[in-house]
Amino acid sequence: MFGLFKKKIKDAVDKLSGKIDEETKPDERPGVVCDVFQKEKEEKRAEKDIELGSEVSCDELRSQESERDSCTETFREEEKKSEEVKREGFFSKITKPITSKTLSDEFLDDILWDLELVLLENNVAQVVSQKIVADIKEKLAGQSVRKSQAERIIKDAMKSTISEILNQEKVDIDSAVESAKSEGRALLILFLGFNGSGKTTTIAKTGKYLMDKGYTCVFAAADSFRAAAIEQLEFHGNKLGIKVIKQKYGTDPAAIIFDAVKHANSRGINVVLADSAGRVHTDRNLLEELKKIVRVNKPDLKLLVIESIAGNDVVEQAKVFDEVELNGVVLTKTDVDDKGGSALSLCYTLRKPICFIGTGQEYGEFEEFDATRMVDSIF
Repeated sequence: MFGLFKKKIKDAVDKLSGKIDEETKPDERPGVVCDVFQKEKEEKRAEKDIELGSEVSCDELRSQESERDSCTETFREEEKKSEEVKREGFFSKITKPITSKTLSDEFLDDILWDLELVLLENNVAQVVSQKIVADIKEKLAGQSVRKSQAERIIKDAMKSTISEILNQEKVDIDSAVESAKSEGRALLILFLGFNGSGKTTTIAKTGKYLMDKGYTCVFAAADSFRAAAIEQLEFHGNKLGIKVIKQKYGTDPAAIIFDAVKHANSRGINVVLADSAGRVHTDRNLLEELKKIVRVNKPDLKLLVIESIAGNDVVEQAKVFDEVELNGVVLTKTDVDDKGGSALSLCYTLRKPICFIGTGQEYGEFEEFDATRMVDSIF
């Protein structure tokens, strides 16, 4: 799951940290420590050779000896300074890769563009990718770091931002069911989403999930527009042993769900799982009908079922469906989604949790979403 996303993120981090390492490397041309007195010493020797072959007075000899002593003293002082320069250069050479340069905003803008492209290519919405990049830039700006440090900072920044986005307040379905039971009624969960997103299959998987926990369920076949929608839900109901409340095609969906809730309450059934027509997010009439269902039946939970492979369109879908105030998301087809950006985009757009993910076609291939595990698996 999300294999391509993980690989792309790893490659991007390696590339970024490599560029940062190159940027912060010092100028490693060897410094030349020159003996500024070498030429003077050679000249002194030449003068001495000449002097040995000529006659000089005692005063001149004493004067020359004094000059030589002075020169020797000066040379020793300069030699000492030269050694200090060499020692300073040695320690500077060690620390220079860490302290010699800082990462400018211009440099970071340039290299982080590569990361933003990777995120966009993996179905991460632009607003989300920009936030991730901005957080990394804030942590790196003005710093001078080596490659190993850059990798850690980039990964930590990404993990922190992605975790913050994914860790929305969880929907505790078990507690919701128990709360409804204590009130002597069934919990109503309404499933919304496009046709083809896996909505009906998700209802069946949720029914199996709840039955495994010891709860009883009933299905409400409230998609009374799409051909064969009722038969499809009945197929799953028969396999799972869950009763389906239905009416003929064209019946008011709000009325079908109302009847299902009434049926559940009269028989002590714990949960009503209600299907709905696959709404097209540009069709206002169908959306108004959804609002009517919510107004009449007041669902306890409204879950958006959406394909992880839908790409950046998930953002527009989520915004429109959120007009009925969604409680969470079920992300389907994650087993065939290598990109993985949809989860980030949905959570950031809705500020609502991903409750479940579908990981295959079987009823049991359905699990609660774990944000921490997803982040850890990426990094």
